[in-house]
Amino acid sequence: MAAGVVGRRGFAEGGAMSGAPDADEPVHNAVPIPDLAPVDAALKSGDPAALKAAVKQFRPADLGRDLSRRPIEEDRAILDAIDDRRGAAMLRAAHPVVAAQLLGQVDAPRTCRLLAFLPTDHEVAILGAMSPDQRARIDSAYAPDEKATIDRLLAYPESAIGRIMTPKIWRCDRSSGESPLRAAARTAGDALDILRMNADDIEVAVNCYVCDGPKLVGVVPLRVLATSDRDTPLDQVMTPDPIAVREDTARSDAADIINTHDFLSLPVVDARGDLIGAVRVDDLLGAALDAAGTGILNQGAVSGKLAGRAPYFLTSLARTVRSRLTWLILLFVAETATGTVLRYFEDELAKVVALSFFVPLLIGTGGNAGSQTVSTVIRALALGDVRTRDVLRVVRREVTAGILLGLLLGVIAFFRALLWGVHSDLAMCVAVTILVVCTWANAVGATIPLAAQRLGIDPTVVSAPLITTLVDASGLFIYFSVAHLMVAGLH
Repeated sequence: MAAGVVGRRGFAEGGAMSGAPDADEPVHNAVPIPDLAPVDAALKSGDPAALKAAVKQFRPADLGRDLSRRPIEEDRAILDAIDDRRGAAMLRAAHPVVAAQLLGQVDAPRTCRLLAFLPTDHEVAILGAMSPDQRARIDSAYAPDEKATIDRLLAYPESAIGRIMTPKIWRCDRSSGESPLRAAARTAGDALDILRMNADDIEVAVNCYVCDGPKLVGVVPLRVLATSDRDTPLDQVMTPDPIAVREDTARSDAADIINTHDFLSLPVVDARGDLIGAVRVDDLLGAALDAAGTGILNQGAVSGKLAGRAPYFLTSLARTVRSRLTWLILLFVAETATGTVLRYFEDELAKVVALSFFVPLLIGTGGNAGSQTVSTVIRALALGDVRTRDVLRVVRREVTAGILLGLLLGVIAFFRALLWGVHSDLAMCVAVTILVVCTWANAVGATIPLAAQRLGIDPTVVSAPLITTLVDASGLFIYFSVAHLMVAGLH
């Protein structure tokens, strides 16, 4: 922000701006979803003083997570009842779309003050969710260099690591320093002095990045510098040639690197290899949770790109319908294959009506088995346990599991069919069909995600809908084919 508006301060590494309740206020224990009944009661009463007292009882992060389920009028009332520091902490915990919508209800000066308390990556996320008109209200409050930084970060694709990185890092230049944030440092003491003097402007302080000019040459954890003698040369304690990612790297790839190497932050370089920022593990965790939510929607035949962009109550009905309609139409058309199979075998159904009793059981069992396999393989792909080149190993493993499951379920189905009073040949037909269908569903369920990954398609988008369609139609074909061979009167 421009000088005179407000300085960047109030956040710390990791648990930034925790905004604990006031010391003289009762503290509610930290739980995943706290009971905000006092806030609800104060809002209902319409008493501003009661609302101010109620919000002081809770941590801003808990208030922020709850904003997405409330009407915008209640969100505005809560923000009005809280000071700027805690208000910014609340916005940091809120969904960026919710925070952007709420700031659209606030005057420009306070919007600028609230944004100034936020780390750069959270500020960019909120600004990215604003409309052009909203951003135009506050653009004049930014200093030219800071506006250029914000615009550069907003220009990255949402899936790129550059969108969630922060350029305000702990950086020590072994050559001459260009600025306080890039001061020359050759010893552990020099590096700690730079951190101490620029604490308000450094947002990632778990690692000190050592550079020669713009080039990253090493990294030193804070704990190493803090426990070293001040005169220890940086060259002796730094890790040379550290792992770094390009600014256009996918967030999922960066998350894999951090998870594999147990990093707390990861340096980001541009196309020339110059150090331009870093990303924290907590920001990648948030991105991973968003990706997981999108994957869940995709597996349910809902477009995650449409439905997952905003919280549930802020997603318009038009967007909700659009996110579901395409797949519903495709599945509707594909399911006509099931009707085609039934028509093809209508003579068999007419001869042995009892065949129809087991149709829902068989296609349901096949669909369930296939869905279990799809979910297992997609999870293995996401965790890196399985690669596309492992397709034969995965299929063999899942086919074996399908055979074992089919045998167990087949025995149960055989005796269940006898209890319904059908002939033993039909009961055996049902048992054999379940064995074949489970094996087939597992084979298909193992192949589809791996094939999609190989083709560069998100496995969560196509796997669940395809497995349901394929197994339903093919399961019926298997059932009637087995019946032709085993049931008296159909030979």
